[in-house]
Amino acid sequence: MTPVEVESDLSPLVVAQDPDAVLPVEAIPDNLPGSWWVAHTKPRNEKALAADLSKLGIFHYLPLRKRETRSRKTRRISRSLLPVFPGYLFFNGREEQRHRALATHRIANVLAVTAQDRLITELRQVHQALLAGVDVRWHREIQVGQAARVMEGPLVGVEGVISARRSKLRLVLNVEMLGQSISVEVSAHQLEPVGESRL
Repeated sequence: MTPVEVESDLSPLVVAQDPDAVLPVEAIPDNLPGSWWVAHTKPRNEKALAADLSKLGIFHYLPLRKRETRSRKTRRISRSLLPVFPGYLFFNGREEQRHRALATHRIANVLAVTAQDRLITELRQVHQALLAGVDVRWHREIQVGQAARVMEGPLVGVEGVISARRSKLRLVLNVEMLGQSISVEVSAHQLEPVGESRL
């Protein structure tokens, strides 16, 4: 598959616990011909932008999480897919694709990614957490606490920062480019320290 075919054929919308979901290295591949960009979307335009980019053949990554709510009146359960990082979508392309993405009028601003490899690693970790089907919560970036790596289970190899909430441990996975993160519940026996504390 040539780089041009990769750019035009792949445009995944990643869904938590999707049986057909691809592995992190396939969802965020290394061999794309352009650079990664972060689209800061207009309010509630993430999925519409993803659909537009698919039509334009622009590779993108929009991590989504499942949400279930129950109506107080009817007691019916409503299921929806929400962006993991509200207001943001990641896409890959050259300057021409960036201009085409802006022409959708669904983007408020495009952020250049200087640390391409770091963003790829962080997005793959987010993708792995979504595929694992674990409880995912959104956070602003957290820089305090102990850096740790998961040693067993569906998140093996994922690195983050330890956080505590109501006596339970959570591993926070940062996406530094956005200044945001997600967290997943972990057990202490699954973790090993990495480097020094981020104080």
